[in-house]
Amino acid sequence: QVKKHLAMASLLVPVGVVLAAAAGQLSIWLALAILSGCILFAVYQGSSKQGQASTAAEAANATRQQWDYIIVGGGTAGCLLANRLTAGKGAGKRVLVLEAGSADYNHPMIRIPAGVLKLFQGDKDWNFTSENETQTSGRGVYLCRGKVLGGSSAVNVALYTRGSKTDYDAWEHEFGCVGWASNDVLPLFKRTEDDLTGCAAANPECHAMGGEWAVEHVRYQNPLSKLFLQACKQARLPENDDFNDWSKSQEGAGRFPVSSRRGVRVHAASALLAPALADNTRKLMVLTGAFVRKILLDKQVAQGVQFSADGIVHTARLAPGGEVLLTGGAVHSPHLLMLSGIGPKEELQRHGIDVLHDLPGVGENLQDQPAAVVSFECPKNKRGISVTSKIRIPHTTLPHPGPALEWLLRKTGPLCSTGCDHGGFFRTSAASQDCPCPDLQLRFLAARAVTADGMGSFTKFRDITDHPDGFSFQSVAVRPKSRGRVVLASADPEAKPVIMTNYLTDPQDFATIREGIRLGRRLAEQPA
Repeated sequence: QVKKHLAMASLLVPVGVVLAAAAGQLSIWLALAILSGCILFAVYQGSSKQGQASTAAEAANATRQQWDYIIVGGGTAGCLLANRLTAGKGAGKRVLVLEAGSADYNHPMIRIPAGVLKLFQGDKDWNFTSENETQTSGRGVYLCRGKVLGGSSAVNVALYTRGSKTDYDAWEHEFGCVGWASNDVLPLFKRTEDDLTGCAAANPECHAMGGEWAVEHVRYQNPLSKLFLQACKQARLPENDDFNDWSKSQEGAGRFPVSSRRGVRVHAASALLAPALADNTRKLMVLTGAFVRKILLDKQVAQGVQFSADGIVHTARLAPGGEVLLTGGAVHSPHLLMLSGIGPKEELQRHGIDVLHDLPGVGENLQDQPAAVVSFECPKNKRGISVTSKIRIPHTTLPHPGPALEWLLRKTGPLCSTGCDHGGFFRTSAASQDCPCPDLQLRFLAARAVTADGMGSFTKFRDITDHPDGFSFQSVAVRPKSRGRVVLASADPEAKPVIMTNYLTDPQDFATIREGIRLGRRLAEQPA
């Protein structure tokens, strides 16, 4: 469908544009701008029309049934559970997924990896901002969370990194999470993975092919990204060609694998939920625009949930022995628990919510990874080298038709990249002595940052007509010691919760970021 609409646009418009430009009626850049508009029109016309929220009638149909599982949140975990609980041993189980966000997981800006620039702070993003940040002079930090089927896997930068083997072993051995050791979870990673990088052939112990979730290297390398890898060699940093190989250290520099298949983003809805919905033998229903207001309990046992859809409040009920599964993530799950009367007694009473279960840990121990950027501008004779220049018509905010056509026709080029697919993991002098793993992730971007934190540059880029060429190093403290919390803003279910991340309140996090900035400066000084 996209190619059909593209062919129509290419037949009807560009000939007139080129003739007009040749006659002096239009500048070449205006001609390109019109061509870009035609391409965008083709992309949007060829996209699926599935963005509509569920209707009140569809929601009412869900209330007339009883469900074995009600999954609250259609993000990464929710899509995976919907797939697995309705197949194999779960065949015949009735599963309802309630997603507050959009159904349009095939939107062009989701499918195109570089489209993430348009997703941040848009209608498919909860667009949270942290509060009471003492270490940033009170400035809140933007926190992206996906508000669409697929959740944050549909709107993030798509890096496919499993973490360290020791993390999972610690979950089981130190915290008692039986079944979460590395030997337990590795087969599950491999079951889902469809490796297209060559790692599965070279290392079948850690990788596999044939799963639902495709993993590849970005089908484009900016010249600056290649120079970054050269600079790492010159700085005598180790190389790493597989950050998910648990038989060795994660340290080193290289290309991060990404969640995509032949240049198209792969996320939880496209990889896991869509195949389940396409199987008519499964008893699976998904409602979007369905905002869960509270869990309904009887004697501390969940009976169902109350949710609103299409302006009407509904009740979905469990079958005997059924379960409500909270998959809203680190923000929405504790928020919903507290709205339902489960959480710290003082916090619930402060907002007039009946305490059904005093559980002090709800909303506590929030952990997020702080990041800071060091950035450099290229000399004027290198104008046009950054990825930001390659995807734009100069002196405008309009997309350049060249990369757009390349992605549409070949699924290659700069639009295949979210921008930070090169980098590495490193153990700095600030790392804890009781943990052998890297404490720093360094992400290289072939683009000039214009804010101190990376996310700010992503969102500001959309409005800047003359973005400077350059490159940036984003330092991420991947083993944060600082702890935050999620609390209620009010008893109104639709009021955003208060998120206090407490970034950099632990001096070790600050030290890791400092060492990351120093490493970025050191790499910028290399001959490459």
